[in-house]
Amino acid sequence: MTADIETAIFTRETAQCMGPYTLSDPPHGLYMSAVEFSDIPEMVRLLNINLDVYNGSALFQYPFLESHAQDRIQRAHDTIVSTGINTHWALRQSSSPSSPLIGWAHLHFDHSHSQHVKSPVHPTTGRPLKIAEIGYWLSPEQTGKGYAAKMATFLVNEIAFKEMGCDIVRAVSYIENTASRKVAEKSGMFLELESRAIWIPKLGVMRDVCCYAIHKDETTKNIVKENYDY
Repeated sequence: MTADIETAIFTRETAQCMGPYTLSDPPHGLYMSAVEFSDIPEMVRLLNINLDVYNGSALFQYPFLESHAQDRIQRAHDTIVSTGINTHWALRQSSSPSSPLIGWAHLHFDHSHSQHVKSPVHPTTGRPLKIAEIGYWLSPEQTGKGYAAKMATFLVNEIAFKEMGCDIVRAVSYIENTASRKVAEKSGMFLELESRAIWIPKLGVMRDVCCYAIHKDETTKNIVKENYDY
Protein backbone atom coordinates (compact mmCIF):
# COMPACT_ATOMS: atom_id res chain seq x y z
CA MET A 1 0.00 0.00 0.00
CA THR A 2 2.82 2.42 0.88
CA ALA A 3 4.51 1.84 -2.47
CA ASP A 4 1.23 2.50 -4.30
CA ILE A 5 0.82 5.84 -2.51
CA GLU A 6 4.40 6.88 -3.20
CA THR A 7 4.09 6.13 -6.92
CA ALA A 8 0.55 7.45 -7.41
CA ILE A 9 0.08 9.85 -10.32
CA PHE A 10 -2.85 12.27 -10.17
CA THR A 11 -4.47 14.29 -12.92
CA ARG A 12 -5.73 17.85 -13.16
CA GLU A 13 -9.19 16.51 -14.00
CA THR A 14 -9.53 14.79 -10.63
CA ALA A 15 -7.40 17.09 -8.46
CA GLN A 16 -8.82 18.91 -5.44
CA CYS A 17 -9.05 22.68 -5.16
CA MET A 18 -8.81 23.48 -8.86
CA GLY A 19 -11.68 25.99 -8.90
CA PRO A 20 -12.90 28.17 -10.37
CA TYR A 21 -14.03 29.71 -7.12
CA THR A 22 -16.29 32.77 -7.02
CA LEU A 23 -15.11 35.42 -4.56
CA SER A 24 -17.57 38.09 -5.69
CA ASP A 25 -20.29 38.18 -8.34
CA PRO A 26 -20.53 40.43 -11.43
CA PRO A 27 -20.40 43.25 -12.28
CA HIS A 28 -17.20 43.29 -10.21
CA GLY A 29 -16.63 39.56 -10.28
CA LEU A 30 -13.53 37.99 -8.78
CA TYR A 31 -12.54 34.37 -9.28
CA MET A 32 -9.70 32.06 -8.33
CA SER A 33 -8.62 29.16 -10.52
CA ALA A 34 -5.51 27.07 -11.04
CA VAL A 35 -2.54 28.80 -12.65
CA GLU A 36 -1.95 27.88 -16.29
CA PHE A 37 1.00 28.12 -18.65
CA SER A 38 -1.12 30.56 -20.64
CA ASP A 39 -0.74 32.93 -17.66
CA ILE A 40 2.98 33.36 -18.32
CA PRO A 41 2.88 36.50 -20.55
CA GLU A 42 0.60 38.45 -18.21
CA MET A 43 2.46 37.25 -15.14
CA VAL A 44 5.73 38.51 -16.62
CA ARG A 45 4.16 41.84 -17.56
CA LEU A 46 2.63 42.46 -14.13
CA LEU A 47 5.71 41.50 -12.16
CA ASN A 48 7.87 43.89 -14.18
CA ILE A 49 5.61 46.95 -13.81
CA ASN A 50 7.50 48.00 -10.69
CA LEU A 51 9.47 46.56 -7.77
CA ASP A 52 6.52 46.17 -5.39
CA VAL A 53 6.23 42.37 -5.50
CA TYR A 54 10.00 41.90 -5.59
CA ASN A 55 10.50 44.16 -2.56
CA GLY A 56 7.60 42.58 -0.69
CA SER A 57 8.41 38.92 -1.34
CA ALA A 58 11.27 36.61 -0.44
CA LEU A 59 10.66 34.51 -3.56
CA PHE A 60 9.93 36.56 -6.68
CA GLN A 61 12.77 37.94 -8.80
CA TYR A 62 13.20 41.24 -10.64
CA PRO A 63 13.34 41.47 -13.52
CA PHE A 64 10.86 38.63 -13.62
CA LEU A 65 11.62 36.51 -16.67
CA GLU A 66 9.54 34.11 -18.71
CA SER A 67 11.78 31.31 -17.41
CA HIS A 68 10.88 32.28 -13.82
CA ALA A 69 7.16 32.07 -14.61
CA GLN A 70 7.60 28.79 -16.51
CA ASP A 71 9.45 27.23 -13.57
CA ARG A 72 6.96 28.44 -10.97
CA ILE A 73 3.91 27.22 -12.88
CA GLN A 74 5.61 23.92 -13.72
CA ARG A 75 6.20 23.32 -10.01
CA ALA A 76 2.55 24.10 -9.34
CA HIS A 77 1.49 21.54 -11.94
CA ASP A 78 3.99 19.00 -10.60
CA THR A 79 2.41 19.35 -7.15
CA ILE A 80 -0.97 18.44 -8.63
CA VAL A 81 0.47 15.35 -10.29
CA SER A 82 2.28 14.19 -7.15
CA THR A 83 -0.35 15.02 -4.51
CA GLY A 84 -3.71 15.38 -6.27
CA ILE A 85 -4.15 18.82 -4.71
CA ASN A 86 -3.86 22.18 -6.42
CA THR A 87 -2.02 24.72 -4.28
CA HIS A 88 -1.52 27.70 -6.66
CA TRP A 89 -4.28 29.98 -7.91
CA ALA A 90 -4.62 32.94 -10.24
CA LEU A 91 -6.98 35.73 -9.29
CA ARG A 92 -9.09 36.62 -12.33
CA GLN A 93 -12.02 38.84 -13.22
CA SER A 94 -13.75 36.04 -15.11
CA SER A 95 -14.42 32.40 -14.26
CA SER A 96 -12.73 31.38 -17.51
CA PRO A 97 -9.20 29.98 -16.96
CA SER A 98 -8.14 31.81 -20.12
CA SER A 99 -8.93 35.23 -18.63
CA PRO A 100 -5.86 37.27 -17.57
CA LEU A 101 -4.61 36.87 -14.04
CA ILE A 102 -4.55 39.98 -11.85
CA GLY A 103 -3.09 38.33 -8.76
CA TRP A 104 -1.71 35.14 -7.31
CA ALA A 105 -2.17 33.01 -4.19
CA HIS A 106 -0.38 29.89 -3.07
CA LEU A 107 -0.39 27.51 -0.14
CA HIS A 108 2.11 24.97 1.08
CA PHE A 109 2.05 22.56 3.98
CA ASP A 110 4.50 23.40 6.73
CA HIS A 111 7.03 20.71 7.73
CA SER A 112 6.27 18.67 4.58
CA HIS A 113 9.60 19.68 3.05
CA SER A 114 11.63 17.70 5.59
CA GLN A 115 11.35 14.18 6.93
CA HIS A 116 13.47 15.26 9.90
CA VAL A 117 10.97 17.82 11.23
CA LYS A 118 8.37 16.34 13.56
CA SER A 119 4.92 17.77 12.96
CA PRO A 120 3.20 19.37 15.97
CA VAL A 121 0.33 17.43 17.48
CA HIS A 122 -3.02 18.51 18.88
CA PRO A 123 -2.59 19.22 22.62
CA THR A 124 -5.75 17.30 23.50
CA THR A 125 -6.03 14.43 21.04
CA GLY A 126 -2.36 13.96 20.12
CA ARG A 127 -3.12 13.72 16.40
CA PRO A 128 -0.67 15.38 13.96
CA LEU A 129 -1.77 18.87 13.00
CA LYS A 130 -2.17 19.96 9.40
CA ILE A 131 -0.48 23.33 9.09
CA ALA A 132 -0.31 25.52 6.01
CA GLU A 133 1.38 28.75 5.01
CA ILE A 134 -0.06 31.06 2.39
CA GLY A 135 1.38 33.73 0.13
CA TYR A 136 -0.22 36.23 -2.22
CA TRP A 137 0.47 39.15 -4.52
CA LEU A 138 -1.72 41.52 -6.49
CA SER A 139 -1.16 43.41 -9.74
CA PRO A 140 0.07 46.98 -9.12
CA GLU A 141 -2.78 47.99 -11.44
CA GLN A 142 -5.39 46.57 -9.03
CA THR A 143 -4.27 47.76 -5.60
CA GLY A 144 -6.52 49.70 -3.25
CA LYS A 145 -9.68 47.77 -4.14
CA GLY A 146 -9.62 45.14 -1.39
CA TYR A 147 -8.95 42.33 -3.83
CA ALA A 148 -5.95 40.89 -1.97
CA ALA A 149 -7.92 40.72 1.28
CA LYS A 150 -10.80 38.91 -0.44
CA MET A 151 -8.34 36.45 -1.99
CA ALA A 152 -6.55 35.74 1.30
CA THR A 153 -9.80 35.42 3.27
CA PHE A 154 -11.21 32.92 0.78
CA LEU A 155 -7.95 30.99 0.71
CA VAL A 156 -7.89 30.69 4.50
CA ASN A 157 -11.53 29.91 5.22
CA GLU A 158 -12.87 28.13 2.17
CA ILE A 159 -9.81 26.33 0.80
CA ALA A 160 -7.35 25.80 3.68
CA PHE A 161 -9.86 25.16 6.47
CA LYS A 162 -12.89 23.67 4.67
CA GLU A 163 -11.42 21.84 1.67
CA MET A 164 -7.94 20.94 2.87
CA GLY A 165 -8.82 20.39 6.52
CA CYS A 166 -6.02 22.53 7.92
CA ASP A 167 -5.76 23.21 11.63
CA ILE A 168 -3.52 26.28 11.44
CA VAL A 169 -2.85 28.71 8.60
CA ARG A 170 0.01 31.21 8.68
CA ALA A 171 1.43 34.05 6.60
CA VAL A 172 4.97 35.41 6.91
CA SER A 173 5.79 38.99 5.88
CA TYR A 174 8.69 41.40 6.08
CA ILE A 175 7.96 43.54 9.13
CA GLU A 176 7.91 46.72 7.03
CA ASN A 177 5.46 45.28 4.45
CA THR A 178 2.39 46.97 5.88
CA ALA A 179 0.21 46.13 2.86
CA SER A 180 0.82 42.39 3.23
CA ARG A 181 0.32 42.58 6.98
CA LYS A 182 -3.02 44.34 6.58
CA VAL A 183 -4.18 41.60 4.20
CA ALA A 184 -3.27 38.94 6.78
CA GLU A 185 -5.16 40.83 9.48
CA LYS A 186 -8.24 41.28 7.28
CA SER A 187 -8.26 37.54 6.60
CA GLY A 188 -8.69 36.96 10.35
CA MET A 189 -5.10 36.25 11.35
CA PHE A 190 -3.45 37.56 14.49
CA LEU A 191 0.20 38.49 15.00
CA GLU A 192 1.98 35.39 16.28
CA LEU A 193 5.59 36.59 16.02
CA GLU A 194 6.55 40.27 16.04
CA SER A 195 10.04 39.96 14.58
CA ARG A 196 12.72 37.47 13.69
CA ALA A 197 15.75 37.87 11.43
CA ILE A 198 16.00 35.19 8.75
CA TRP A 199 18.20 34.59 5.71
CA ILE A 200 16.71 35.64 2.37
CA PRO A 201 18.54 33.69 -0.37
CA LYS A 202 17.60 35.96 -3.29
CA LEU A 203 19.05 38.98 -1.44
CA GLY A 204 21.91 37.23 0.32
CA VAL A 205 21.12 39.10 3.55
CA MET A 206 19.22 38.71 6.81
CA ARG A 207 15.81 40.41 6.95
CA ASP A 208 13.32 40.82 9.77
CA VAL A 209 10.01 39.03 9.28
CA CYS A 210 6.82 38.68 11.30
CA CYS A 211 4.29 35.87 11.30
CA TYR A 212 0.49 35.92 11.38
CA ALA A 213 -1.67 32.91 12.19
CA ILE A 214 -5.25 31.74 12.43
CA HIS A 215 -6.33 28.58 14.27
CA LYS A 216 -9.36 26.45 13.59
CA ASP A 217 -9.30 25.22 17.20
CA GLU A 218 -8.56 27.67 20.01
CA THR A 219 -6.72 24.97 21.95
CA THR A 220 -3.82 25.02 19.44
CA LYS A 221 -3.07 28.74 19.88
CA ASN A 222 0.04 28.06 21.94
CA ILE A 223 1.59 26.13 19.06
CA VAL A 224 3.85 28.59 17.27
CA LYS A 225 6.02 28.33 14.19
CA GLU A 226 9.56 27.13 14.93
CA ASN A 227 11.39 27.14 11.60
CA TYR A 228 11.65 30.11 9.26
CA ASP A 229 13.47 29.64 5.98
CA TYR A 230 13.09 30.12 2.22
